Amino acid sequence: MKTKLLFTLLFIAIFSTSYSQQEASDYLSNLEEPSAMINKGNTLYVQGPKKLYEINTASGSPAANVIYTAGTNYYMSNLTISGNIIYISEENYIESTNTYIGSRIIALDTNNLGAPLNVIYNTTQYVSALAITGSTIYFSAETSPDAEDKFTVQVKKIDITNPLVAEVVVNNLTQDKEATDMAFYNNNLMISVGGHSKVFGFDITDPVITVTEYLNNLGFNKGLFVNGNNVFIADGNRIGTKPLNISASLTFVAQNTVYKDQIGSNPPFNANFRDVVLIGDKLYMTLLNQGKVVTIQNANLANDKFNQDLKAVSVSNSKTTLTVTGLENNSQAGIYNLSGQLIASKELSANENSIDISSYSHGVYILKLDHKKSFKFIK
Repeated sequence: MKTKLLFTLLFIAIFSTSYSQQEASDYLSNLEEPSAMINKGNTLYVQGPKKLYEINTASGSPAANVIYTAGTNYYMSNLTISGNIIYISEENYIESTNTYIGSRIIALDTNNLGAPLNVIYNTTQYVSALAITGSTIYFSAETSPDAEDKFTVQVKKIDITNPLVAEVVVNNLTQDKEATDMAFYNNNLMISVGGHSKVFGFDITDPVITVTEYLNNLGFNKGLFVNGNNVFIADGNRIGTKPLNISASLTFVAQNTVYKDQIGSNPPFNANFRDVVLIGDKLYMTLLNQGKVVTIQNANLANDKFNQDLKAVSVSNSKTTLTVTGLENNSQAGIYNLSGQLIASKELSANENSIDISSYSHGVYILKLDHKKSFKFIK
């Protein structure tokens, strides 16, 4: 099982084509097998099997600081974030005896890293990917391998307010190939399955769930990142992007032809990206075997076509709760006093769109969304 987390390099060497994508350059090195990533504003969280790193990308001297280390016989497989809480899936595997025990989902409060470990869900199934919307976590769950070592990937969900019982949403997403990442686009859950070179998806609000192929004919696809109406996908040694609200092909905007992987005595090949995150006009990507986070900078990535339109967003104030309506996708919200001091921050979405201000002192405050649009309100 741990071989899943170590992402055996098997099979595919993706070679660059004549696309005009930028070459990725080194950003941070000496991380331990960095793979999945998430962000909260300018803060990037990078997950390895044992260590979770926090990186302030706004710093002139960025560093990868370890904020969590998985316990003995536990290995992280994926992560998602809501507000200040990072939810992490972990595999319980005893390497010395090659024994798989199960998986769990934990909640890590980035504002209280010293708190006792909060395990919110345990399962005997292997959990390789997860994503959150509102108070609901969706995750992949593999059935136990049969006598021929075959398994089925299910999609399940739990409510974080009552996570003891998981509900099966999709009983048979795919066979024998693990899900490597999940991301939400509005009500649509997108699931990357690199073993099938596809991204599957479905609308979680449909009364009868129908899984479709959102993307196909990919290569060694891994991580997904949704920003506004656009998806970015790590596909082999390239990063592709496309708008999700219209029919379009992938445009490749980044590549790696510098750092190489090698399997045994086979010729070296271009190392494959494991995940991608867009912050401002920079893409950040992980190279697992090189222990690196690499990056490109492209002003076009920050254009409106790559970012959600905030013109239709409005804010209502009940004096105890701020409610933001009209969001197309996740938005980083910050509340400031008139002196410019940050009072609170929270990631908002179309489903989780409120901020509790009941404890605030009476006065005037400013709400900023993605550092682009501001609203003044009175408590």
